[in-house]
Amino acid sequence: MQKRPKRRTYTKYILLVFLLVSAAVYGYFMKRTPILWGYHTFYFTPKKYRNTLHQLTNERKELASNSDNLSKVFIRQFCTLLPFWYGTRYSFYGQTETPGKGKIACGYFVTTVLEDLGLKIERNKLAQLPSEEMIKSLVEKESIRRFSQYTITDFLAGVRETGTGLYVVGLDTHTGFLLYQNNEMRFIHASGRFPYAVVNERAKDSIILGKSNYRIVGKLNDDEKVLQNWLSNQ
Repeated sequence: MQKRPKRRTYTKYILLVFLLVSAAVYGYFMKRTPILWGYHTFYFTPKKYRNTLHQLTNERKELASNSDNLSKVFIRQFCTLLPFWYGTRYSFYGQTETPGKGKIACGYFVTTVLEDLGLKIERNKLAQLPSEEMIKSLVEKESIRRFSQYTITDFLAGVRETGTGLYVVGLDTHTGFLLYQNNEMRFIHASGRFPYAVVNERAKDSIILGKSNYRIVGKLNDDEKVLQNWLSNQ
């Protein structure tokens, strides 16, 4: 008769541990990608994405090629597109063109976002290239920096020396975007690790970014080749 309360106590402890672990996993996931119910169904929908692309195209048409704000507008438009992609599922062979629907690989994520941003590129061809070759095809050689056998701390310090802005980063077997602004570095990519989706995480905390032995970055937002491509594709 006296053992029943003890069993109920054990059950409560087990339930409490389960809830705490679940909350920790949920928190880890939420820091990297939204998993709110209906995120792509009601909030960042395919229709809203198409309308956003149309608005960004119209804005781009009004820009003068000698505008001092080109770099800032380029980054702002990039940031406008990002929320639509968060949570889109990763697959090594994924090629979706619609955020939130289907799956996408890391290279295709980079080239699809750049194409939607307004760059005239061969999306499929570039996505299938090694990341270094993709970066060399996108930007002038002056916009490229290579880091071999750097610690993550030294690598990020090197990027900071290059200046604030938007970069494509290539790793040993991965690629994504580095966004450096407001004294913070973010790594945005279609992750082949948990949570296996498009994520936006602090660069210094990224396991994938930290483990890579070789890193190459191409700065997009003040590269003449990129900006002229971006403005001319209207």
